[in-house]
Amino acid sequence: QLCKMCTQKDDYVLDFFSGSATTAHAVMQQNLEDNGKRKFIMVQIPSGVEIESEFENICEIGKERIRRAGDKIKLANPDVDIDIGFKVFRVADTNIKWNSLMDMGQLDVSQIESTPDLMDFMPNTKDIDVVYELMLRQRDVALSESVELLSDIGSRTYLYASSFLVCLETEVTESLVEKIAAIDPLPIKFIFRDSAFKDDIALKDETFRRLKALVEKNSGESKPTYTVEFI
Repeated sequence: QLCKMCTQKDDYVLDFFSGSATTAHAVMQQNLEDNGKRKFIMVQIPSGVEIESEFENICEIGKERIRRAGDKIKLANPDVDIDIGFKVFRVADTNIKWNSLMDMGQLDVSQIESTPDLMDFMPNTKDIDVVYELMLRQRDVALSESVELLSDIGSRTYLYASSFLVCLETEVTESLVEKIAAIDPLPIKFIFRDSAFKDDIALKDETFRRLKALVEKNSGESKPTYTVEFI
């Protein structure tokens, strides 16, 4: 009833004490009834379950409830185009070592050469977590956007929302830069690992110049604004 009375078809619905995700279920049901495109944000601390259960905490119950409710809606309405997908995020410490451990005497050159990820990321960090953390630092970027692995460029280069390129490759080469600059449509921001340049200032400067030239060449008459960042 609240979704029906108080929201428009494209609204966001936030429940900061979501429990078993009743609100998410209601949003999907209301979208079904009026062909809406509402999106929900459910927030819940991982409180334990007091009775014996297959679920570890209330969050797990909420996730399963969203899955089952969405599946039930789709099963009962196979011809209706309704989005029942969702993403799950957890509050956690950073995955990125923003401060140099070299200055703290905790990392030596041999470690960097053998396992370069040790210099940039926390242990057991996944690339996709780094991508989402970087997107959290951007302005007005929704976490519901799609993320794509650009396997034709490298094994660790990602495109987020068709606009943000995150290159987590351990080494930047001329060939890599050419492939990135040839993306169509072009991203508006390019993010590289500073360590991928191996402290080669000349290579970094050349990459800037080469990337700028290739972007301008491939963008034709339109000259979109783009930026380059390093982590």
